[in-house]
Amino acid sequence: MKTKKTLLNYILSAALVLVLVFVFIGCKESPDNIPEIPEIPGEPKEPIEPDPEEPYDPALQKATSITSFKFLKEDIGRTTDLSGVINQSTRTITFTTQAYIRNIEKLPAVYTLNDTGWPFVDGVQQRNGITRNDFRKDVVYRLNDNVAYTVRFVSPQATGLPVITIDTLNNAPIADRENWVTMTFSLSDPNNPSNDIPPLPNQQIRGRGNASWVQEPATGKRPYRIRFRNNQQQSPFGLPPERNWVVLKVGSEINTPFGFELAKRLGLQYTCSYNAVQLFLNGNYRGTYLFTEHRQADPQVRGAPGRPKVDLNEGWFIEVDRYYKDEPKFRGDQYILPVQIKTPDHGGLGDNHVYTFVRNEINTLLNLMAADSFPENGYRDLVDIDTFVKYLMVQTIVINNDLFRPRAELGQEIGSTFFYKDKDGKISAGPLWDLDWTFAPWAFEGRSFNANQHPYQIHPWFKRFHDDPVFHARYKEIWNNNYTTVIRPMATFVTEYGEKLTRGALENQKRWSPNDLNWYTWHIGHIRDHFNTRHAYLNTEYNRVDVIPASRNYGNATTPQTFTLVAFGQMTNLSASLARGTAASPFEITTALTQTQSPTGDGAYLATITVRPKAGLAAGTHTDTLRLSGSNQGRTFAHNNISLSYTR
Repeated sequence: MKTKKTLLNYILSAALVLVLVFVFIGCKESPDNIPEIPEIPGEPKEPIEPDPEEPYDPALQKATSITSFKFLKEDIGRTTDLSGVINQSTRTITFTTQAYIRNIEKLPAVYTLNDTGWPFVDGVQQRNGITRNDFRKDVVYRLNDNVAYTVRFVSPQATGLPVITIDTLNNAPIADRENWVTMTFSLSDPNNPSNDIPPLPNQQIRGRGNASWVQEPATGKRPYRIRFRNNQQQSPFGLPPERNWVVLKVGSEINTPFGFELAKRLGLQYTCSYNAVQLFLNGNYRGTYLFTEHRQADPQVRGAPGRPKVDLNEGWFIEVDRYYKDEPKFRGDQYILPVQIKTPDHGGLGDNHVYTFVRNEINTLLNLMAADSFPENGYRDLVDIDTFVKYLMVQTIVINNDLFRPRAELGQEIGSTFFYKDKDGKISAGPLWDLDWTFAPWAFEGRSFNANQHPYQIHPWFKRFHDDPVFHARYKEIWNNNYTTVIRPMATFVTEYGEKLTRGALENQKRWSPNDLNWYTWHIGHIRDHFNTRHAYLNTEYNRVDVIPASRNYGNATTPQTFTLVAFGQMTNLSASLARGTAASPFEITTALTQTQSPTGDGAYLATITVRPKAGLAAGTHTDTLRLSGSNQGRTFAHNNISLSYTR
């Protein structure tokens, strides 16, 4: 009997073990019983979706209002929950903050309704505290056909502009322009997710700029240079991959984008890109910035926006800038030009023999331009005229104060201008830079500009180009051939780009000038009005018939000198005479006024005449006036005060 009982116990025990094994296996295979993964500190918890989903029951859809709406602190990376302000009359739920909201592009909301039911977003049934939405744009929660609430963030992250976040290692400050600080970089673009750059640790950042850095306090809005690691070159906004980029503090202003856009439309090669972004630094909102290229020749020698293609050893890229602080550097033989060599980069001082070819090529051009034999002395063979025309044209349209600030000890000096030359190529102008001091209605270092001034650059070197009739003719051609299709339509760009920046610019003003929130509206109106006045004025100026030179002092030389009429469109009824008459004048016309088409044949015409002092004149100073007249574009013109002077 005992044996049978023992056997029965063995059988029951074995059966119990088998049952437990099957239960254990079943528990392992059941997705409903997977143990929860421990939450990583500081990271939002991914919600475990119930299975099956909460069923929709039309009979329970009774709610007619949302009575509370918030985001939990653990989801947004804050120390407290964030609750929206509900306006029941307008059915809006508003979150106003400049704090950084983690995961704003995929947040679950927690809400209460006044009765049973579920809200829907774009036809998707919402599950309280679980369903995620992108709150960088307005999100509409619909309760029924007649009731819907718009959830809106008034935040730098919800302006429609991309957001860059930079977190330095241990929140280290970016204290200067020399020392790199380790940081993590990320980019989020609400309009184009393909531009997103997930967090990249161990990148580098430091300060940059001259006045834009030193004139701001350490806590102010400052510009920065970003450098990615060698093996992590980035292609932000679909641009060619590079290590070096910058964020300029002028992102809430339209001046720089206007200049870059105009240059690009005119076809000025290597014009910088521009992308307005919202910048968070160590979790703090720093304002609207402009993301663009660092000023350098393309390290990969292919040519890219903002980065000219030049041979890195036998080509060059220079900056002409009044600060004149970066080696290698040298002063040009003429016009006191302060030249800083960016490429090639062999280190050392500007007088190092490795930079001899750069100094020689630049000084050859400057000496030819300063010579009495200019312009028929071969200088045109050294320069890409179209790049200089387009470069100076943009600077003139926007009246760039930064281009010709006066300095008492050196006279007029230009700043932030760039030029380049590839191996066996021509000297070219560009890319444009430093356009924040443009369209200025205020007095600036003793200068006050308005839209009806300075049709040509006033720095002696730039002005010298216009002493060349061929250059001047090309200037008229590029203006007239682009005026209707490229230049004048830039007024529309001001309006459209201005609207794109409106919400971001307002956040920037709230951050830096909270007592002047109407500034941006004034700024856009001022730029548009100034530009419309400016281009109309310049169009009149550039369609005049000019004479080069406007006077001539022969000194004691009797060599015939050439005077050239420059016009866009053919001239008719041309006439030339000396005020004192052929017999009485001490001068004589040696070659009659003759018209030819410009070398490019793109619409401009040149009419030349040569004049010289007569032989056998008595000792003393002899003067007269050359008169040139005719018709162009259906209007008459006359230059009756071309003074002539000769001393024997």
